[in-house]
Amino acid sequence: MNYWDKREAKVNIAMALVNSGWKIYGYKNDKSDAMVDYFSPADWDGVAEKNGYVLCIDQNSLHCSGLERKEYIGGNATYKSNARIQKLEAMMRDAASTDNEKASCAVLIEKEREKDGAIEKYKVIETYPTFTFSNPKNCSWHIEKDGEIVGKGTGVFACYQSNDHIEENRIERDTKINKLISRFEKVLNDTDSLVAEVIQVPVTVTKLVEKDIVSITESDMVDGLTFVMKVGYTHGKNKGNKYTLVHGERHRWFAQLGKNNKPSESMSKHWHLSLERINEFLSKGHIAIVEFVETTVYEEKTVFKKSIRKQPVSNAPTIETTEIIIDEVVEEIEATTQEEDINVIYYDFKTNEKDTEDKEMTTNSIDDVFSKFDSFEISNDQRISSEDMDFCQEQEHNYKAVLNAYVNFKNELDKVTHSSFYGVMSKYDYEKSLLEIKNSFINNICFYFQQNYNVTINNEKIMKKSDYNVTFQEIVDDIFVQLDGFSFNEKAEKEIKDATKEMFKHGDKITIKNNKLVLDGYFAHFDSIWKEYRLSEKVEKIFKSLQLFDSGSLTNNEELKLKYCGYSNSSKLDNYDRYTPNTLINVKSIKFFKNGKMEIEFNTHQQAQAFATEYCGYKKVAV
Repeated sequence: MNYWDKREAKVNIAMALVNSGWKIYGYKNDKSDAMVDYFSPADWDGVAEKNGYVLCIDQNSLHCSGLERKEYIGGNATYKSNARIQKLEAMMRDAASTDNEKASCAVLIEKEREKDGAIEKYKVIETYPTFTFSNPKNCSWHIEKDGEIVGKGTGVFACYQSNDHIEENRIERDTKINKLISRFEKVLNDTDSLVAEVIQVPVTVTKLVEKDIVSITESDMVDGLTFVMKVGYTHGKNKGNKYTLVHGERHRWFAQLGKNNKPSESMSKHWHLSLERINEFLSKGHIAIVEFVETTVYEEKTVFKKSIRKQPVSNAPTIETTEIIIDEVVEEIEATTQEEDINVIYYDFKTNEKDTEDKEMTTNSIDDVFSKFDSFEISNDQRISSEDMDFCQEQEHNYKAVLNAYVNFKNELDKVTHSSFYGVMSKYDYEKSLLEIKNSFINNICFYFQQNYNVTINNEKIMKKSDYNVTFQEIVDDIFVQLDGFSFNEKAEKEIKDATKEMFKHGDKITIKNNKLVLDGYFAHFDSIWKEYRLSEKVEKIFKSLQLFDSGSLTNNEELKLKYCGYSNSSKLDNYDRYTPNTLINVKSIKFFKNGKMEIEFNTHQQAQAFATEYCGYKKVAV
């Protein structure tokens, strides 16, 4: 297969990737023109990205990693600046110019050069994603994420089919392309269900150890006796060279060790030394006897394993515990006031009906009642569900088990004299591993609540303040602090509304006409590279707000998401036609405009007004 066939195969794959929601980089359209005998076929650099995964096809180097494609800007400004510099330089060379005039010209030339340097010469039109590896050996593609290869394989250039104008050949080509795309998607789906874990892999290495020997005897002159040069001699006997003793049929000599510590067979790298000469070099410290020692070192490697526990479905209902807590407070208040014989009128907190036996209550008695609420502490098992509790307890059990294993392992190592062994766990590696174990424990719990209840949690903040004795109760306490007094559902609702309100800080972006709400949120833009209109990612925030407003659900509206969201869906031409959603009760139609506006038609004017006010921050201005 020649270069042009491989090029065409990559272009065929690029088009299929775009249809599957991938963003491709470095694509050039076919600009050939047979009328003027101009040949410039389509081309693609082989880099694509989707959901944080980077696909590299036919990448044998890291040249395209983070590459910036630039569009150079011509202009009259640079030309004028260069013309001024030439005139000033000619004036400096003029014999009639005085010294002061030459000095002034030098200052002006420097200013012009600074001005020329400030002129924008280009603009970046495309920045490739960063990847860490070129294609592995014997592979034509690989997929990586977060600096780790998660999938690799072959089959790229099989997507070329000669004579693809014939229907049978074209069908065969498309079948191969679809199979390859399916392999890419399978890598993404499988990796999303895995959990990254850093493990220690034992690796056997050979290290050179110098022996404290100042002389040898004839009995030591056996095959394998090796020394290293500590100083340099002539005829290629350089410092650092290693030589090993080799016996032949009649003679013995020292052969220089090359790659993989194999003795050289070249006569120019042989050295004939007597026992007396070797002892002389040893006594002067010009050579040192060495031996090769095999030792085991541990290298960190990231592996991906299937998650042990399946995450529960999102939007799980919270447990209402108010009644239980209030009953306990009432019982505590009753017991206290009976002992102190205070005249207090009691309230039924469950029905908000007061006891009418006594209508007088002193201010001090009211303060006593509410002080009981201030000192009352709500335990975690009352704030989270039993399923949440089981997950958190399981994570803490695993965390303590791993932590204890590391501590015990370090204690056992400290009992052994291992000064002669290389690669044993250092203090830095030990402390780093403990820190990663602790942070993984915190991340697992935070991620669980984020996924289940659709809330944002700052896990970095919790990790910084927590030590190794952290418990899941403390982590849950910090999570509730971040909720700012809201329940999980309330916090999730607030975040959805705040995300929408952020887009419409200024009231002039919202217009209500009868039952129609027009939002100017720059929802559509023109893609100058692909020459097409495309919806922005902000539309998904509107859809989440509409779903919450319509049904109270905190999840995405899958109907609208599948129609409008995603790389391939966002560029469809029918996105700008009026659409009637089947899964929204209060919304009659949705329509996007190429000028960036969006129109939502509700059933009534009151519904349009309510959504604009509560979810978009609309404030009606008095006229």
